[in-house]
Parts: sequence; structure tokens; C-alpha cells
Amino acid sequence: MSIRSSLLLLLPVVGVCVATEACSSSTSAPIASGDAGSSGTSGSSGDVMHPPDAATTDGSSAGGTALTGKLGALGDVKPTVSSLWISNSGETLVYMSSAPLTCEQLKTSRWLGAATAGSQVIEIVIRGAPKVGDVAVPPGEVNFAQGGKSSSYEVNADSGNITFTKAEATGVVEGTLSASYAGGDTVSGSFHADFCAGGQGY
Repeated sequence: MSIRSSLLLLLPVVGVCVATEACSSSTSAPIASGDAGSSGTSGSSGDVMHPPDAATTDGSSAGGTALTGKLGALGDVKPTVSSLWISNSGETLVYMSSAPLTCEQLKTSRWLGAATAGSQVIEIVIRGAPKVGDVAVPPGEVNFAQGGKSSSYEVNADSGNITFTKAEATGVVEGTLSASYAGGDTVSGSFHADFCAGGQGY
């Protein structure tokens, strides 16, 4: 057997580098065949370890609602996952929920009782259509209630302020709020809500 043949038999043990003499000094793990040709993701912690910002845990939602504070027996304000607003009986009502809440749900009378049990639902109420500017509390309202219960359990703010910075007739409303409740509880932050046609008050 020739020396060349002997070297070829050793290839499975020594590796392709012996035959090609094109080894690099890197000791990183080989790239999987499915990753060959991908740029900047194999062997790194960039995009693989940090997926896109699909959710947050700081009290905010992708829609831009970010509230903090404490809601009585419901405890600290939880992250808002659904924000919708409706026009009903001459009022604008904004609903921000810590559990998923759809427009279809809001079209059902007394929907709060069927909402996710234990969820936090914060409600903004103002007279008339939304418009850019400030609304004092009262006459404006910043209330909160618990999902799975009747609206008769809602808690009303004693004082506060609602500011609309964006007000589209059947589109998006945005702004800020601050409210104080008996016992020292408060809620404040920013809100962003999409319009729900045909929605009912909780």
C-alpha cells in the first residue's frame, strides 16, 4: 500500500484538513448544513438569542399602553395586553385589559362578567367624542374593575387628569392619564387604543 493510500485511510480520523491543508485555527463548532449561507446568526448570540420584541413585561403592550400603579385588592397594575375604545350613549369609553379582550367581546352587553376571571380592566370615560386636550377627573372617569365580576364592583377615581394627544373619530386614540383612589392607590401612564364599532360599556 502506498503512502498516499495510507493517508487517505486516515482521513476519517484526522479530518479533511490533512488532505486539503486549508484548516483554520478556529475551534468553534461546525455550522449545521441548514445554516450554511446564513449571515451573522450561526455561532453567535445575536438574533438567535434575542428574538424580536413581541411582548414586554414592564406594563406595556405593543400598542403603546404603559401603566403603573396599584388597583386596590387587584394589586399592582399588570401589563396591558388589549386596548380598545368605543362610542356609546354619547360617551367615549377606553378599555385597557390585562387579559386578551376582543372587539367581538365588547359587542356583548355586560361583557365584564365573561372576561377572564381575575383580570384587571381599567376604564376611561369622557362625555362626547374624543378630542385632543385635557379632561379633569371628575367629570371624566378613570375606573377599574375585575374581569369575571359585575361592573357593580368597579372602583371610581376621586381625582386625576386625562389628556388626549391623538383622537381619530373611528381610528386610534392616544394620551396619558393619572388618577387617585380612596386609600391612596393610584394609576398613571400612557394609553393607545383602537376603535371598536358597536362596543358596549362593561
